[in-house]
Amino acid sequence: MASEFIALTSTCKEAEWLNDLVSEVPIWPKSMAPISIYCDSESTLSKAYNHVYNDKSRHIGVRHNYVLELISFGVDVIDFVRSDVNLAYPFTKAMPRDMVYKTLKEMRLKPLENNQK
Repeated sequence: MASEFIALTSTCKEAEWLNDLVSEVPIWPKSMAPISIYCDSESTLSKAYNHVYNDKSRHIGVRHNYVLELISFGVDVIDFVRSDVNLAYPFTKAMPRDMVYKTLKEMRLKPLENNQK
């Protein structure tokens, strides 16, 4: 769980950076909706929203406080998504060919044809 929480913290940092970048562009309005981050680990999700400090998780205490701060300021919203409907899943695991094509279709991508010369 610690490695997933560290990855979540890194994602939250990227979301904060993206939020800051978009807020400086004069085309968009200044107030932005929170950036949705999807996580397939229920334990990591519960840790992110838990305000109670646990002595067992001291090694990720600073990261935990950072994620809580971003959630409370409305920068990020972390939601649960099941692995079988997670569109980012093919980028993390090996999958059977039919599941790859299903995911490509959901992403509205087309496979490359090998008949190019």
